[in-house]
Amino acid sequence: MSRAARLTQVSADLPDDYMTVQLLAAGLARIQTDQLGAMWSTPSLSTRSVGLPVAWNAGVKRLWWRALESGMAQLPTHMEVFAWCTRPLGQWPLALDITESDRGLLLVDDGRPSAFADEAARLAMSKDPEAELVENRSFDLLMTTADRNASCEEQVQKNYVELRGFLIDKPIASDLDLASLIRRFPAKNTHGQPWVKEWFLHGYQHRPASGPTVLDVCDECGNPLPSRRGHCGTPGCEGSATQWTVEAMSELYVQRQAVRRFFHDPGLAERRVLDATGSALGQRMHPWWGMDAVDVAYDFDGTDHMGTGEWWAADVKDHASATLLGRYFRWDPRADARRRFLVIAQHRFETRGYVDDLRDAMDGRVRGVEVVGEDNFIAAVLRHASERG
Repeated sequence: MSRAARLTQVSADLPDDYMTVQLLAAGLARIQTDQLGAMWSTPSLSTRSVGLPVAWNAGVKRLWWRALESGMAQLPTHMEVFAWCTRPLGQWPLALDITESDRGLLLVDDGRPSAFADEAARLAMSKDPEAELVENRSFDLLMTTADRNASCEEQVQKNYVELRGFLIDKPIASDLDLASLIRRFPAKNTHGQPWVKEWFLHGYQHRPASGPTVLDVCDECGNPLPSRRGHCGTPGCEGSATQWTVEAMSELYVQRQAVRRFFHDPGLAERRVLDATGSALGQRMHPWWGMDAVDVAYDFDGTDHMGTGEWWAADVKDHASATLLGRYFRWDPRADARRRFLVIAQHRFETRGYVDDLRDAMDGRVRGVEVVGEDNFIAAVLRHASERG
C-alpha cells in the first residue's frame, strides 16, 4: 500500500504535508501573539503539549503519523520539532512532500516566525484565525476610514488608494505625518477619535523623539535597520544601509511587524509596477481598483467602466511559496478585464522552479489568468500603451 493510501486511512488530508506546515506556522503565529516567542529560542520545552496552541499540536500529531509511517525509531518531541523549524524544509529528518522551490524555506528565522511562516499561517485562517487578526483589523480600519471620510463611492476609492499607499511609502512615520492624516481624514468615531488615528495607531508603534532624529534604514525599501551594518531582511530587497533624518515634534512611529509583512513588504512590488507604468497611462491607470479587487487595472480605451472597452487587470504577488500561492489564488470576478495577469515579483519569478510549481498548483482551478514576471508585465503594459497612442 502506498504511503498516501496508508495515511489517508487515518485522515483524508494527512498525506498533505503543506497542511502540516501551515498548521505548524499557525501555531508559531499564535505563540508569538501570546508573547511566548522565547519558547523556540530557549531550550525549555518538555515533550508534553500542555499550553501549546491547537494548531501547533495538530501539526505535530500529523508529523507523528508521518514518523510512524516512515519507520522512525522514536517520535520527535515538541522541542525537536521547534528545532526543525529553524532548518530549511528540505533538511527535516522527515522527507516532506513539497516542491523543489520550497525546500529552502524556513518556518523560524532569527528566532521569530519567518515571512514564509506568516504567509502560511494567513492561508490557514480556518485552522487558526488568530494568525490573521492584525491584518484583518488593519484592513477593516482602513476601509472604515476611507468610507467615513467620503460622500460617494469614487471618493472612497480615492481615500483607499491614498491610505494603502501610505503603508508602502511610510514604514517609518512621525507625529507630523499623523497630524497631516488627521487634517486630511477628520471623520471621528463615537468616542470622538478620528478613524484615521485609530487605524494609524493599530499599524504603528511609537518611539520617543524630539526634533530631527537620525535613523538607520534600508535605502531601497525604507525599513528600519538595527545598525548601519544590518540587513533589513525584506524579500527581494537589494538595498544597503543608509541614514534618514526624520522630523518629529515628540514621537516617531515604526510599523508593527505584522503590518510591515502583510502590507508594506508585499506592497513594494505593487509600488514598483505602479511607478513604472503610471506616467504612460495617467488617469487610465487605477491602483488597487475596486478597493483592492486587483492591485492595478488599466483602461486603455478610457471607458471608465471595467468590462467595456479594453481593460487589463493584475494581481501582484510576492509569496515565498509558489505552491501555497497557487493553491489559494483566486481571481476576483468583479475584475472583468479582457486580459488578466498574475504578476510575480521579479526575485520570485527568477527563482528556479518557482513558476512551474505555481502553474502546477493552479492547474485546472484558475483559468484565463496569465502568469508573468514583474519586468515582463511592465514592458508589456508600456508597449501596449505606446502602440495605442
